[in-house]
Amino acid sequence: MATDVVLYLTYAETVFLHFEQMQAAGEVRYGIADRNLIKSALARPPASAIYEYADVVRQAATLYFGFVKNHPWLGGNKRTASAIVDAFLMLNGCQIKASKDEIIELVLAIKANRYKVDEIEEWLRERIVTFE
Repeated sequence: MATDVVLYLTYAETVFLHFEQMQAAGEVRYGIADRNLIKSALARPPASAIYEYADVVRQAATLYFGFVKNHPWLGGNKRTASAIVDAFLMLNGCQIKASKDEIIELVLAIKANRYKVDEIEEWLRERIVTFE
């Protein structure tokens, strides 16, 4: 799934998504734990594009992995990771077609070290559809 130009989320957009997700859920424990970990996770997709020639799906997998494993937020790390990956994919003309339970299983597998980037990529490839 290659595109000519890949669009990336900014630091500010990811922080906004985090606050939006947490406030919508009525959470009280949220915010930035480590700004550098957010920036690190955001740097993974463009780096994979340059060094691995990664397409949008592979880049989304690196983004998922980076946010779940980095834990850059005070709370809601897995929920925010999912929202950020969804936004990244939507910016690039596609979306994940999966149930809430499937998404939960995915993020728990990432957190438990059962899924690395390759497994996340495979999971995404089975569930990503492009907009028509």
